[in-house]
Amino acid sequence: MAESFHSLHANVYDRMASGATISIGAIAIDTLPLPITPSSYILDNSCGTGLVSAYIKERFPFAKIKGTDIAPGSIGIFNKRVQEGKWEGVDAEVLDCRELKTLGDGTFSHVVTNFGFAPQPDDDTGRVRAAAEMWRVLRPGGVAVVTTWAKRNFDDAFEAACRRIRPDEKPYSWKSTSGWDKGWWLMQHLEEAGFGHQVEVRSVKGKLSAGSLEELVGNWMLLKGMFFKHYKEDELKRLPAVLAEEARKLPAFKETKEGVEIETVAWIGVGTK
Repeated sequence: MAESFHSLHANVYDRMASGATISIGAIAIDTLPLPITPSSYILDNSCGTGLVSAYIKERFPFAKIKGTDIAPGSIGIFNKRVQEGKWEGVDAEVLDCRELKTLGDGTFSHVVTNFGFAPQPDDDTGRVRAAAEMWRVLRPGGVAVVTTWAKRNFDDAFEAACRRIRPDEKPYSWKSTSGWDKGWWLMQHLEEAGFGHQVEVRSVKGKLSAGSLEELVGNWMLLKGMFFKHYKEDELKRLPAVLAEEARKLPAFKETKEGVEIETVAWIGVGTK
């Protein structure tokens, strides 16, 4: 099986994200309805490079965490964080969130899935199985916290840049027709996974940010293998300037004392077992 985009680019994922995912993940952790205590055992589900685990360990050094992700490259970066940070009580393994086959029933007090719960174009039942796995591995009384995008906002700049450079070609898009960007979609999947009426969903605002527009565009260019996969060299040379122009046009874009940022909106769903 070919290695995924996220696995291949795990070493630059944090730059590509420009703080967008952890800005939401931090809110999810800070507003947990079940406190993290020394007896907690947290599953960082679809953990990526470990941004959420790092945030948790900064605030709760005693936290016991298991990281899982389908991308071997991401788990490699996660394990490097564990070693460099000398995190005690933390380990990770390559696992598909749709089948957490090595994890026992009722193992975790918390399951945190920060932007790892999304429709799979090649698997119509994947999201249903992923939600059911969250419920299965939770202890009674445990909580699952799941984040999904409502409005990324920044991807409009990518699509506009694509149309300017290749006006006759349909741009690559993250947009989904499944309802994934709606709060009811997240609530429905958590309800049907076993959480029933013990589900709450709310919208929150986050941001992606950088020290300058040039830095932000540089981060975005790391996504060229996804959005601009077949572009020629001369087209790629034009991209940074075009992306910068389109970023400035975004209603959510603003300049700050620290640099630039683009506001995002996400859903946070919490299910209690």
